[in-house]
Amino acid sequence: MGVNRNPAARGMARALAASEARLDALRDRRAREYDALLGAALRVFVARGYAPTRVEDILREAGVSTRAFYRFHAGKEQLFLALFARANDAALARLSATVARRRRPSAQLDAYIAATLELAYVPRYRRETRLFASVPAGLAERYAREVAECRAQLVAVLRAIIAAGRAAGVFPHADPEDDAWSIHGALASALERALRVDAPPDRRRLLRQLRRFCRSALAG
Repeated sequence: MGVNRNPAARGMARALAASEARLDALRDRRAREYDALLGAALRVFVARGYAPTRVEDILREAGVSTRAFYRFHAGKEQLFLALFARANDAALARLSATVARRRRPSAQLDAYIAATLELAYVPRYRRETRLFASVPAGLAERYAREVAECRAQLVAVLRAIIAAGRAAGVFPHADPEDDAWSIHGALASALERALRVDAPPDRRRLLRQLRRFCRSALAG
């Protein structure tokens, strides 16, 4: 009892299982194609810059077809935005993990600043950050909302640090919302300065300056 001996039912089950296996294989193939596409796009964009890069250049580097490209993105802009979102997600994950390893709010703030500076000093991150900082103004304007959302995610980590510091009495007069955005602005300016030149300021010296500035601002 309980065993389905109906040949038609068994045949249907086998057909469904085979169909699901084919779908899994297709999803895996599409995922590999997409990873190859993103990796190739980043390499080409970094090497050539945004404006000179053509979709054909990316397809040649990725080894995928035109049809495969347009299966994922409507054009170069959307692909570039996907790269930006992925880089932001990775930066957010690194920031969150770095901060989580510290217990005191002041140490978390120091860690946040140091991790942010990595975007301009670690070669891999520096290349990506310079790329995203050099996009045409028109592109940045068209995707201003998406860029603002990514920034807000980074600021949220800083806001939580400041709020915890105020609750602990470390930053007793801090305003988590306004001060988080102010510090984010200061760090963004420091990054822009470091990225603008081939030989950026001494990293340790800049880190000391930023830590002193941010702590002083929150202690006031």
